[in-house]
Amino acid sequence: MPSAENQQQLDIAAERAKCTFDPSQLTALFYGGEEKMKRLKAIEAMVDREPVFDRTDRYFLGRTERFKRALPMVKRYVELRNEHGLTPEESAHFKVYIDDYIPVHLHESMFLPVLRSQASDEQLKVWGPHAENYHYIGCYAQTELGHGSALSRLETTATLDLATDQWVINSPTQSSAKFWIGTLGKMANHAVVQAKLIIKGKDYGAHPFLVPLRSLKDHTPLPGVVIKDQGPKQGAISMDNGYARFNHVRIPRTNMLMRFSQVSKEGVYSKPIHPKLAYGGMTAVRTTLINHSALSMARAVTIATRYSAVRRQGNVDLKTDLETQVLDYPAVQYRILPLLSHAFATIFSGYWMNEMYAQYNADITKGDTSLLKDVHVYSSGLKSYCTKLGADGIEEARRCLGGHGFSLFSGMIDFHRQFLATVTYEGENALLTQQVSRYLLKLYKDVVRKPDMHLSPPSRYIVSLVDHERFVQQRCAARSMAELYHPEIVLKAFQHRAARLIFELAQAEKQGAQWSDLNLECMRLSKAHVQYIMIENFHNGLEKRYNVSSNPTPEQEALLAAIRSVYNLHVFYTLETELAEFLEDGYFSPEQAAWTRQALKDSLKSVRPNAVGFADCFGFTDKFLNSALGSYDGRAYERMAEMTEYEPLNGKEMTDERGVVWGYEEFLRPLIFGEVGPYKARKPESKL
Repeated sequence: MPSAENQQQLDIAAERAKCTFDPSQLTALFYGGEEKMKRLKAIEAMVDREPVFDRTDRYFLGRTERFKRALPMVKRYVELRNEHGLTPEESAHFKVYIDDYIPVHLHESMFLPVLRSQASDEQLKVWGPHAENYHYIGCYAQTELGHGSALSRLETTATLDLATDQWVINSPTQSSAKFWIGTLGKMANHAVVQAKLIIKGKDYGAHPFLVPLRSLKDHTPLPGVVIKDQGPKQGAISMDNGYARFNHVRIPRTNMLMRFSQVSKEGVYSKPIHPKLAYGGMTAVRTTLINHSALSMARAVTIATRYSAVRRQGNVDLKTDLETQVLDYPAVQYRILPLLSHAFATIFSGYWMNEMYAQYNADITKGDTSLLKDVHVYSSGLKSYCTKLGADGIEEARRCLGGHGFSLFSGMIDFHRQFLATVTYEGENALLTQQVSRYLLKLYKDVVRKPDMHLSPPSRYIVSLVDHERFVQQRCAARSMAELYHPEIVLKAFQHRAARLIFELAQAEKQGAQWSDLNLECMRLSKAHVQYIMIENFHNGLEKRYNVSSNPTPEQEALLAAIRSVYNLHVFYTLETELAEFLEDGYFSPEQAAWTRQALKDSLKSVRPNAVGFADCFGFTDKFLNSALGSYDGRAYERMAEMTEYEPLNGKEMTDERGVVWGYEEFLRPLIFGEVGPYKARKPESKL
């Protein structure tokens, strides 16, 4: 009988041998296509060759050590970017693959995009070269101690001094201090600051301003600017999130970003073509967070699937004397495999959102804002849903690792701590659901008044509410469990559910309910609408990318069958989780609910043989995963032991050549040899 270590390698090999498709055929999906995958894989190899990005001892470093370690990473990254002429997309992947939130991360992910999109062409000619070449190291300063994504409630002011042709940037209260601003604490010398624009006492709302923070000569804070690192936090350990207050700091009038709004020397304000254009920075980041959620879920499920396939616990096979693979238990499959399906569903919706956002950017340059509402609402809804799906799913996958899931060596904890912030920044998730619901409610009211009005595809189902008497008679058309697998039946069910929740929200408002009392209804509606979009995008993505209409090869058929099993798992897991909302108005019958539960069990069984193959298809390298439990070769226990060699407590500074820990003579020996006095319990009634 092989040792446990050898058995793990045999088990992972057996898992790959029974896979029904070639996992490499799917890897390009998560890289954005074959050509892009080749380029990004070359970026990964570039990172792996550089000693400065080595992550071997990362889990043993504290916050100050991580920050110090990140500074040479920043320098080397910029050198390589300049040397190889990396595109923004390649640069972004470079930083993702470093897998450390290096202090200038937000220079490229927030500061530059906002500058490019909201500064005028004339301003970009001046500022652009400095910012692109890191002469300006920037951050995006919106969030304050007292307010975050609600731009209308920000307190920082920018008051125009007509006599000097300058803006006066001021933090009038403690709560107006900028807070949580990445790159601000120690690195940034410039910030795009969101502040209330005030001219002659009139408040024109929040607008972006380019504000110098530190001297370009010696990096000292400029007069009137108080900056500090804000202190320890749950994740993003290497990032210098900062705190800043402005004491009547003066900047030129032309430092207001003026692509959409302008202020003349005479103090004349020209408003933007649409008031929501100020949200462009947040919208861009929300869009990227959808793809980030998909890859984070994929990372977690890769580790959990591989380890659960090589970890044996419980029931013993009398023929082999082997315990059962943990991944063969249905309860474990129910907790891990849906996360796999969510990763696929999310990546398809991420690409859909990317296409919409790209079209919006193209339109806005022509003055066309018709897509702005859709982009804002759908990026908000998907960000809210997908980041929660990821945060919850990653933690559930970690728990499935057993006791070893509590170790940083699992490779799950460090990146999960960093991911957790996504549910809050760029719009707190629960708050975003109100924006989605308010928009859907407005569309419903508009459709009632004008049934033939144009609706974008994701919201066309709202038309079904025009004839409400007919709507309430709708029932799920599935007459057997097999029919429940038909995409049109599934999509119709999710459309009906979302439409009903829109109507119920409208009725509650009509009956006089305050909007603030409808938070729960908004959360339900937003989730229902986004789940419909996710399933439709997953289905459409499969049809577009993998459905071969004529003469498919056996390999193509096997691939399509495998990925359809993942689609079915996503559908039935989502349905089963939300069954109450399909049952409560009679759209589903109790029998159809029972079919749903059985279809979910069948989908888990269908995906199980290919589970490790799907984990492999994401294409993560062992260096990136940095996980003893989720490595490609399955050597979980050996790697756990090997990683202890890097623990500083086991090194010479803390343990001498005899294996005795530092401090033994001074602190431990007196205890062991009874030199600290005898112990005798005090009677409870006696005083200390």
